[in-house]
Amino acid sequence: MKDSEIKHAALTEFVAEAPRKFDVGMLEHNPEGKKGLWRMSEAQLVDAAKEEVIDLWHYIVTLEHKVNTHEKLIAQLKRTIAKHKHTRT
Repeated sequence: MKDSEIKHAALTEFVAEAPRKFDVGMLEHNPEGKKGLWRMSEAQLVDAAKEEVIDLWHYIVTLEHKVNTHEKLIAQLKRTIAKHKHTRT
């Protein structure tokens, strides 16, 4: 994929998903409309953003570990295939 294609795909997905995600969050955290982002103090917004970053960090670390595990399995399979090719010749 080219960078321009990645940008287009990412933005298209964001535009499609962001409003729904925001609406779900409003229903979950502000169903009566008495709270909301604008009513949060700056300190509350910073704390909430930090919590989101911490969640994101854990998602990324988990994804990294899964990718590394998959890469190790692929390398192991390649070695097994190569070994079988040598034993058949």
